[in-house]
Amino acid sequence: MQQNGKYGVLLLGGHRTHQENYASNFAQDERCQLVAFADELDGPPERITLARSLAAELNLPFIADLDEALAREDVHIVSLCTDVERRGRIGAKCAEAGKHVYLDKPMALNAEDADKIVTAVEKNGVKSQMFSNIYSTWARTVQQALTSGSIGQLQAIHCDVLFSKGHPGTAPVGEKRVQKPTLERYSFVEAKPEMFDVGVYAVSMVNWLTQKRVQRVFGGTANYFFQEHRNCGLEDFGALVLTLEDGITATIVGGRYGWQSHAQGGVRKVHLIGTEGSLTFDASANRLEVFAAEPAFEPPEPHPLDPMGMWSSTQAGIGMQPKQQWIDVGSGDDGQREFGAFLDCIEKDVESEMNAEFASHSVEIICAGYRSAATGEVIILN
Repeated sequence: MQQNGKYGVLLLGGHRTHQENYASNFAQDERCQLVAFADELDGPPERITLARSLAAELNLPFIADLDEALAREDVHIVSLCTDVERRGRIGAKCAEAGKHVYLDKPMALNAEDADKIVTAVEKNGVKSQMFSNIYSTWARTVQQALTSGSIGQLQAIHCDVLFSKGHPGTAPVGEKRVQKPTLERYSFVEAKPEMFDVGVYAVSMVNWLTQKRVQRVFGGTANYFFQEHRNCGLEDFGALVLTLEDGITATIVGGRYGWQSHAQGGVRKVHLIGTEGSLTFDASANRLEVFAAEPAFEPPEPHPLDPMGMWSSTQAGIGMQPKQQWIDVGSGDDGQREFGAFLDCIEKDVESEMNAEFASHSVEIICAGYRSAATGEVIILN
């Protein structure tokens, strides 16, 4: 640690990435000090511009050479929010430099890239964690119910994660999606592959709750809502049927379905089916419902650089007004708990519950889901 007793955090990725939020989360923890932003010398010019922009906003230096930044002794943690296509290479480089790595989700574009990070993390003895929902209050409630044995032996689990953002109703009706077996590109201004980008929350939740490896994957993707996804060759909706160890069945849904499809940010639910009973958990269950003489929520005009409403900065730029019909109760510190858990792992020299090795299985599963959607076949995982 530094002489002032704080962990120095190097930030990779800028505006229009989750670094807009992660930098703040790290800064709010008294154990951390933000050091600088950086990128590769030959990084995409637009990405470098966005990193410089966020660095200036936070009054931090930008280091043009990532190798130089990683050589600094006052850098202990790297918050990695580069474009997904580069995360495998850069994540491995950060671990090779002896830095703890906090990974945006998904941690990599494919299983091979994820393995690069896993290998480097294990070789160099650093800590890692991928962003997920497992440290949220509602996820811990699900875990407690499952481990209590109240439903008997788990037989099946279902998880929904759907984001209510974007302007739906523009996807061509009746056009059947043709899925490619592998993703060659992830990062677009107007859209993302939602079975990966949102579905990773559901898959990682199932993995964490069950602590079982997935053995068989059957998947499907579709374009139900947005022309932006269709025009980029990406899905806005995906579903997976999984067979886990011990014969447990898991199903997940991940996607994006429009601003007015949910009173908050979207559906987050887990259903547990056991030999002695079943339980359903809704992340929005603990809420205040507001009925007042005020205008109903109106979707914002699409931002030309963010029509799906993905980034805090772009939504602030168009004066996005929050939904106020449902107000969460008791989940206000979920985000900070996520980052605090990672720092606890570093301090206590223990592994994160969502470390690179564990998180890499989610990447493997989703990539198998794309192969299944492309071929119509069940994919067997080793």
